[in-house]
Amino acid sequence: QAGRRPPREAKGCANGAMVLSQDEIDGCRDAFLAFDKDRSGTIDVWELRQVLEAMGQKPTEEELFQMISEVDENMSGSIDFAEFLKVIENQKERAENFDDENDMIDAFVACGGEPDKGGHVRRETLVKIIKHDFGLTIDIEELINKIDTDLSGEIEFEEFKALLS
Repeated sequence: QAGRRPPREAKGCANGAMVLSQDEIDGCRDAFLAFDKDRSGTIDVWELRQVLEAMGQKPTEEELFQMISEVDENMSGSIDFAEFLKVIENQKERAENFDDENDMIDAFVACGGEPDKGGHVRRETLVKIIKHDFGLTIDIEELINKIDTDLSGEIEFEEFKALLS
């Protein structure tokens, strides 16, 4: 087994799992190569826009420069394939977090809150939903007591989010 190196940690791992699948990485490589017209091994901000648009995204100029600045470690103003993969991973994570936030707002509204995260969910409403509608045996009253720090009996969005996280 001489000369055999231990496997390297995969870059872009979140909780030990790759953010992008091998198929996604292969698709990214194809897109990257298609837009690296001069075969320099890097793409600039304008080529990045073309790649992302080809992948169905519509980034603004500001978003494009933000994406490059987040990953352009050598400050060249262009990104290589590894940096490009980081851009795609960041985009994917943002999209997943956006969905989580929307789901949380939908649940808040369903329990009596407002879509703009205003308003509140009444303690009694939440207890009824958890215990009676869903039949869960968790001690929801105790959880609410820990979260409802102002003891209003009204759960604001941030408290609601903390309760369900």
